[in-house]
Amino acid sequence: MGRWFSGEQERHVPAQPMNREDDRKPASRGPGENQGFLAGLEGAIQTMSSPALLMLVGTGAFLALLPAWLNYDIISRDGAFQYAPLAQVFFEGRFLEGLMGEVDPFFPLIIAGIAWLTGLEPELSGRIASYLAFVLTAVGMYKVGEILFRDRMVSLLAVLFLITNRQLVDRSIDCLKESLLLCCIIWGNYLVLKGISSIDKNRLFLALGALMFFAGGLFRSTALVFLCAWLIIWIFHEDKGRFARAALFLAPVCGAFVVWAVNPEMPVFRKSYQFGYFFVSSHSAGDILQSGANAVVKFFSTGNPLIILLGLAGLYRYRRDYYTGHLALVLGMFLLILTFWIFASDRYFLAPIMWLYPLAAFQALKIIRSGTVLPRWFAVVALLSCVIMWAHISFTPPDPDKLARRDAGEWVLSRLGPGHEILSNRDRLAFYAKGTGLPLGAFNGTPMDKVLAIDTDEEDGKMLQEKLDNQGILPDKRFGSILIYLPRPGGS
Repeated sequence: MGRWFSGEQERHVPAQPMNREDDRKPASRGPGENQGFLAGLEGAIQTMSSPALLMLVGTGAFLALLPAWLNYDIISRDGAFQYAPLAQVFFEGRFLEGLMGEVDPFFPLIIAGIAWLTGLEPELSGRIASYLAFVLTAVGMYKVGEILFRDRMVSLLAVLFLITNRQLVDRSIDCLKESLLLCCIIWGNYLVLKGISSIDKNRLFLALGALMFFAGGLFRSTALVFLCAWLIIWIFHEDKGRFARAALFLAPVCGAFVVWAVNPEMPVFRKSYQFGYFFVSSHSAGDILQSGANAVVKFFSTGNPLIILLGLAGLYRYRRDYYTGHLALVLGMFLLILTFWIFASDRYFLAPIMWLYPLAAFQALKIIRSGTVLPRWFAVVALLSCVIMWAHISFTPPDPDKLARRDAGEWVLSRLGPGHEILSNRDRLAFYAKGTGLPLGAFNGTPMDKVLAIDTDEEDGKMLQEKLDNQGILPDKRFGSILIYLPRPGGS
C-alpha cells in the first residue's frame, strides 16, 4: 500500500500531466526507426483537432457495433423476463409497482423513456440505449487515455481494445445494461482523474465523478467498487487526518452491513447487493479455491489473454501513481468478490478489464515503438487478435434456431393476438408472442386449450411430438425445429 499511497505520492501528481515526462515519451530510436506506417499514422493523428478525434472515436465505435447489430437474433433472458416487462410497467405509468420490484429499475426506466419518445417496442428501445452507451463509453475511454498518458495513439489503442471486446459487443446489441454500466464507470473515473490532476484538486469534478459511480450503482453494485477504491486512496494519500477519513468511509459501509443483517430481504438486497454471497456455509474451501482459479481464467478469456498480459506487464513495470494504485485495488477487490460469487457470469468481468485497457494500450505502444523484435511482434499479434476476435463475433450470422423461436412467437402473436398462455420448452418464444409462458411439463395431455410450442431438438419436445403424432394431432405451423399447435375448439 505504501508504494502507491504514501504521503510522498501527493508530490508526484503535477497539475498538468498525470505521469512523468520520461514515461510519456516514446523510447529513444535511432535514425530512420519508427518511420513508415506507424510514423505516418501518428503524424496524421497529431494534425487532427480534438473535436475531430472525438468524432472519429464515436463514429468508429458506432461502426464497430453495426455488423453485430445487423446479425442480432434473439433477446437475452434478462432482457425478456426482467428489463422489458418492467419497462412496460413504467410505460403504463405504474411507477410504484415498478420501483418496489426485485429488478433494479434504472435501466427499465430508460427503456420506458425511449419507448415513450420513439413509440418503439421495449426490446428495440433497450437495444438502442445499449448501443448509444457503447459509443459514449468509447469516447470516455479516449478521454481517460488522454488525461493519463497525454498520447493520442495510446488513447486510440485503448478504444480499440474496448470496442473489439467480444463480450461487450455481444451484450451491447442486446437489451442489456452492460454498456450503460461501463459508461457510468469510465466517465466517473475520468471526472475523478480530472479532479485530482488539477492544481486545486477541483472538488466539483470529484463530486461529479462520485455521482457517476452512484448512477452506475443503480445499474449494478460493481460500479461502487470503483468508488470504494478511490475512497481508499483518499484515506491513505497522506498521513494527516487518516483515521478521521477512515471513519467517514467505514461508517456507511458498516451501516449497510448492519441493515442487511437485520433485514436481508429488503428490495435493495435482493438483486445487486446480495451480501449473502460471502456467507454461504455450503461453499467449502475447495469450492472457494476452484472459484478463484475460475475467476482468473474468466478474466483472461473475457478480456483477450494477450491484451490482459500486456496490461499486467504494464502494471508491474509502470510507475506508481493514482491510476495504477486504483487499478491494483480494483483488480484485487474484484478477484475477492468474484471468487466468493461462485457462479458469476462473464459479464461481471468487463468492468475491471475495461479499466486495465489504458495501461495495456500504453504498454503495447511502448513495445512497438521500442524496436525490439520479439516483443514488438507479440504486441502486433495482440492487436491483430483484437480485430480477428471482433470480426468473428460481429460477422457471425444469426443463429437459425434462435431466429425460429422469434419467428414462431411473432407468428402466434399475428394469429391470436397478445395475452395467451403458451406451453413451451423455449421460454423466449412466449416473449415474442406477448403471452404468458408455461413450462412444457404443465401440458396434461388433453388437447388443447392453450398454445403449444415445442422444440423437437430437445428430448421432451421430441417425445411430446411423437405422442401427438400417434393421436393424429398435427402442428399448425413449423419453424425449423419449432412446432406450433394452436388451441383446438372444444379443448378442456
